[in-house]
Amino acid sequence: MPENDANTALAVLRGWWQRVTDGETVSGPELDAVISRGRPALAADGDGEAHRLLAIALHERWNGDRTGFDDAGRAIALWRHVLDRTPEDPVAAYLCGTLVTFLAERTRDRADIARAVHLADIATRTLDNDAAWHLSGRAHLVRAFSGGQRDGLAVALDRFAEALRRDPGDQLRCEIAREQLRAAFIRYGRDELDRDEFHGYVDLGHAVLDAPGDAALGDQALLAGTLAMVEIGTAVREGRAHDFTRVRALLARYRDVDLPDPHLRAELDAAQATLDQIAGTPGDLDRGVGILARLTGNDRYPEKNRADFADMLALARGGRALQEGDLAAFENVLTEFEDASDPALRALATVFTARREALRLAEEGDELEAAAVLHAAGEALPTGNPATDLLRGILSGAVTGDPAGTPITAAARVYALARAVYTAAVDDDTAALRRLAAEVGGLLGHIPDDYAMLKIPAYQTAGSAERELARRDPSGGAAARAAAHYAAACALAGGPHHALWPQLAVAHGQSLRLGDRPDQARGRELGRSALVALTWQALIQADTGRALESAAAAARHVRTVAAWCAEDNAADELVAVLDAGRGLALHAATASRSMPERLIAAGHPDLATAWRETSGAGDSPDDNLRVRAMHALTADSDVLATADPAGIRQSLTAVGADALVYLVAADDDRPGLAVIVPVTGPVHVLPLPDLATGRAVGGWIESGRDLVPEDDDDQDSFDDVCRWAWTACMGPLTAFTDRWRLDRPARLVLIPTGALTLVPWHAARYDDGTGRHHAIERLVVSYSVSARMFRDTAGMPLRSPESALIVGDPRGDLRYAAEEARDVHRDFHPGGTLLHTATRDDVLDWIAKPGRGPSLLHLACHGHVDQDRPAEASLALADGDLPVLELLARARSAGLDLDRVVLSACSTGAVGSLHDEAVSLATAFLAGGAHTVFGSLWPVPDAGTARLMHDMHHHLSVGGHTPVDALRLAQLAALEELDEDDDDHGWAAFVHLGR
Repeated sequence: MPENDANTALAVLRGWWQRVTDGETVSGPELDAVISRGRPALAADGDGEAHRLLAIALHERWNGDRTGFDDAGRAIALWRHVLDRTPEDPVAAYLCGTLVTFLAERTRDRADIARAVHLADIATRTLDNDAAWHLSGRAHLVRAFSGGQRDGLAVALDRFAEALRRDPGDQLRCEIAREQLRAAFIRYGRDELDRDEFHGYVDLGHAVLDAPGDAALGDQALLAGTLAMVEIGTAVREGRAHDFTRVRALLARYRDVDLPDPHLRAELDAAQATLDQIAGTPGDLDRGVGILARLTGNDRYPEKNRADFADMLALARGGRALQEGDLAAFENVLTEFEDASDPALRALATVFTARREALRLAEEGDELEAAAVLHAAGEALPTGNPATDLLRGILSGAVTGDPAGTPITAAARVYALARAVYTAAVDDDTAALRRLAAEVGGLLGHIPDDYAMLKIPAYQTAGSAERELARRDPSGGAAARAAAHYAAACALAGGPHHALWPQLAVAHGQSLRLGDRPDQARGRELGRSALVALTWQALIQADTGRALESAAAAARHVRTVAAWCAEDNAADELVAVLDAGRGLALHAATASRSMPERLIAAGHPDLATAWRETSGAGDSPDDNLRVRAMHALTADSDVLATADPAGIRQSLTAVGADALVYLVAADDDRPGLAVIVPVTGPVHVLPLPDLATGRAVGGWIESGRDLVPEDDDDQDSFDDVCRWAWTACMGPLTAFTDRWRLDRPARLVLIPTGALTLVPWHAARYDDGTGRHHAIERLVVSYSVSARMFRDTAGMPLRSPESALIVGDPRGDLRYAAEEARDVHRDFHPGGTLLHTATRDDVLDWIAKPGRGPSLLHLACHGHVDQDRPAEASLALADGDLPVLELLARARSAGLDLDRVVLSACSTGAVGSLHDEAVSLATAFLAGGAHTVFGSLWPVPDAGTARLMHDMHHHLSVGGHTPVDALRLAQLAALEELDEDDDDHGWAAFVHLGR
């Protein structure tokens, strides 16, 4: 290269350096130009000046943007060229050592670390100033963190102390204070520093942060993050509560500071995420999960750091899932815990799984079995780990000793006492309850409210002890104390979005109804909020199966709150309560489909777009889109609204019905009820003392359309149930409707609750002097899952089908089903499609096809349902089964454009053990958007069903009757054909739902 080119390039470098030493600011583009134009100077650099200046320029540019190491690597290479010529060059050793130390901190490469320590040693010998000793401390700190020097932390602290003795400026003092803390924190955890010495470093850190002087804002932020992590990491070890107020202030002060090195952002972000995990609000938990997900996925961090972040992320996800009640997210976290290398996390998986099962058993009233499950889980935990030892003690109820040491030990003791409270209540031991209430109440003060995940269960236990005491001694003030405990728990939970809200609110309401001055109205208000929370929980689940699991507790809470309404003569509220717990999983499927429109109406188009693009699943496992969407909806959104008599009356008018009637079974303390909402006039509560649970069509929910039970016991069972249905319910109800003096049969929409959903109420039987009669002769009966679903279908237009898909005997083993389909197609829908070998895709594709106009789907085939798992019910088609859950999965994203669905198969309307959820093949179609559905409650005979279905289609298509009337007329005709002793009860199996 010509000498003049090299000289020109060197002049550019010299000019830039002169401007810098004169204190002038050089812009980024100018620095880029200097580096580019100065490179030719290296070719003729006799004394190394060009290498030094260009290295400094590259170092300066890297300092401005540390997203990559290219500039740092080039500068290191230039400095090494200088050091090869002058090994003891102090400036080269210091500046090169600074860069190599940064590089080694990221790579953990032993060669880089050794080089960093070597260069720092040169700098301390030749410079012997604060900067050199600080660099030496950092190099030894990196080596110690990498496992390459056992006493490296002690050496680093000595080097930092040496730097401080040289009275560094504000900037360097801030950096030293932070790095001292990092080293001291590790040594304190190893018991290599006593408490006073360690807190000397902590006090220095706070003093520097309180008077930062000229220290850069970014370095102040990093010191704040380190101080926050130190507080979070030492409180439990020192047997005290965290100072969350100070930690929040530290992080909030520097939350938005722009750091030049993204890697260093982890110092602040990890502290924030840890705080959010321990003491965060719902929004904070989202932020913490997001932070840790980013840190875990960033390959710029060493593998060990990313593994630590991953463990923190699993804990944060678990905490959020527990607080929100998101079952899918919780199951994912359990899998992560089970696969974790940390034994404490694996133990947590065992504990969480056992606690989930125990909660289910407790909801079913089996507290002793719940306690046994927890005890067994504790016994199965490994020994020798402090965390697992504490968990074992909690599960076995064996936490003893001084519980006031830390919030965790106090909470553990409360948890152990919860079992004792239950035992004392079962034994009716008032003295024990009084003692336990005092002990638990005394422990509450040792658990600050910042520990919400610990404090809420502690308040629950204290409230439970006082509530049980109040039941035995209403005048002793226990009721007020119980209400105060539950009120405090509710305040910490924050509202119905919290997974524990149903339990908290109902218990709070119960407490308010006890004592000398009961507040029934406030108790009912809290009870209704619990039912809103149950709706919330169902709506945030990822699929119908989990929504069903989430709704399992609804029936118990509904019974409790409904009883309050009945006792208080609050009939309108009783209607809302009864409906709130009905068909939550079905409502979730329907609401999910229309959620984008609701979000847009609430002013959140961004969430609506995300919902459409991901079908409500979010764009990653950490995206709790469903929860965020629910928070975004306004409080008066119809997605959470419960039924009210005024709205029910509008729907009754739309379909020409006279009343909607809830049927509520009796229990040990209360009579059964018919809660009647007439189309005009007030709600009426009709007591039905004989309407006891357990009387249903037992053993009939089997599979196979033509498999009607043949033994006499089943026939007797059917007759017994029908006679009981009349005397216990339909007789008194018919007598009530007779008062309306209508010139026609009263038209009722029935909503049976609990096990009453299994009873064919329209077939209720009575005998008089003229022979055997049934309720269907005096009433027109339709059924509904809930008033909410009735409202949805009542608004649909009643249209005659213009297109039809008729499926008959797809498995080839139901002779009359094939004839039924053929006859229905020929006589009533000749323009429709007839398929005898229909597959799953045939049916689903036809449903999804647009532009059909008013439509009919008629399926004459086998139906399968298991009484214990009705959500697994399915229709048997040529290539396999079409299950309920698949229909509901389709319903979550796109509505079914169907006017009428005829399920001429076995048990398509049977809901099995999930009574109040009312999930069946029939209701799945209804929730999916079908206007009218016909289904069956039990297996039906092949030949008789074919005749009934043909008659029903005749009344629909030829007679022009409404669907419910068409079915009733066909059933009445079938009854007329039966002899007095005929045991064919297939006619009674079919029910009408919807419009």
